[in-house]
Amino acid sequence: MKRILHIQFSSKSGGSAAWKLHEAFLAQPGFTSEVLSLHPNEQETPGLVVLPERSRFKAKVNNRLGNMFLDYDKSKFGLFSQPLIGTDVSKHPSVQKADVIYIHWVQMGVLTLGGFEKLVETGKQIIIFMHDMWAITGGCHNSFDCLGYQSDCKGCPILNRSKSLAARQLKWKESIFNRKNVFFVSPSRWLKSCAEESTIARNRPVHYIPNYFNSKAFVPKDKVLAKRQMGISPETKVIVFGAVNLLSPYKGFKYLEKALNHLPNIYQEEDVLILIFGSAEKEDMERRLPYNIKFLGYLGSEQEVAEAFQASDVFVIPSIMDNQPTVIVESLSCGVPVVGFEIGGIPDMVKHKANGYLAQVTDYQELAEGIKYCLEEQVTGYQLDNFGPAYVMELHNEMIDEQHAVSI
Repeated sequence: MKRILHIQFSSKSGGSAAWKLHEAFLAQPGFTSEVLSLHPNEQETPGLVVLPERSRFKAKVNNRLGNMFLDYDKSKFGLFSQPLIGTDVSKHPSVQKADVIYIHWVQMGVLTLGGFEKLVETGKQIIIFMHDMWAITGGCHNSFDCLGYQSDCKGCPILNRSKSLAARQLKWKESIFNRKNVFFVSPSRWLKSCAEESTIARNRPVHYIPNYFNSKAFVPKDKVLAKRQMGISPETKVIVFGAVNLLSPYKGFKYLEKALNHLPNIYQEEDVLILIFGSAEKEDMERRLPYNIKFLGYLGSEQEVAEAFQASDVFVIPSIMDNQPTVIVESLSCGVPVVGFEIGGIPDMVKHKANGYLAQVTDYQELAEGIKYCLEEQVTGYQLDNFGPAYVMELHNEMIDEQHAVSI
């Protein structure tokens, strides 16, 4: 019996990938699985072990200190993490009994670098599951066009003060992760390539394994019925987009705004509706976009997200930096084609002019052409074979067996 433990910040949003993988391991003979989380779910969930309240207090202190001491433009560069205070979980009962430990997204006060080091020193199989670039950089979660992580991160272009901080963190991470029991998993080929070129992971095994996805909610549905249930005319062409934070610097909303304002110049259909879900202001969207808008706000359940996709004709994701966006898999599983930039992990999921359209990065006119193409050609979305749940778990099983032999 192999005992798996997943360590994470929360099961919400990006943390759902860890929870789905946990459930997949539970369904396999010969495995047990638990999730050790800083934050609880709204309802008590079997298999979820929550750190004590004092850990959440430490996390709040860590985040306040980070806001005080880190001087950089977050709106431009996104998240930069300096883990100052966290919880040492190396002696936690769930850690002690685990054979394999997956470390997922654990910033914002979950673990410090010292906490990482103590986990590695347990000698157990440690799998760093890279949901973004933080594990291989000096602190940024996405480096954009900076390649400092491939050498030393000296003179960090993000930080206005303490520019040596990134270099110090990178050096410490390198000493922690360069151990025979540490391995990396990337859900995208792009991030795998970044890791293999990084000073931290270039001497460690890096595996490409897509996020596990096996949801009964995301399935194709009769489009006429789905639109009517959303209060939309069946004749209306529906363009959907959404994200937890629509205006994040990673999500590229300004290119979508330009693309949608350009679309009427090349696509003459007038009965078009923009369906939006996520955190944004409805009035702001109405001022910036040329079509009628139906704003759904934050969608808290898979069923609600699935219904939005099922009522749509095309999903647009204008991200300029993304790893393996779950929303793409959700859209394709509902039979809805995806239009996005050829960047990050998006080309792993979207086959150009087959189940969607790939535009050159930041080319908003081509993004608009992609929307037009999918609507006029009535492109159908579908999930590619290497995202099948059975195949994904086969890759995890092979990796664990291979790593066990290496780390003994």
